[in-house]
Amino acid sequence: MSPLMQRTLEAKNERRKRLMALPYPEKVRIVERMRAAAREIQTAEESTLVLREDPPSADKH
Repeated sequence: MSPLMQRTLEAKNERRKRLMALPYPEKVRIVERMRAAAREIQTAEESTLVLREDPPSADKH
């Protein structure tokens, strides 16, 4: 395993440990912030005027 991958996995493991140690109400606050962010992204995506081409039809010969 490369040193970068090893450091990445160690950091991920440490973050998991820190999150597991949080009290339940703090975990709920984090999830609520994530939901709010997801709603903002979805709203921005829906309100953005983007011209998209229809994908090619499989029926065309």
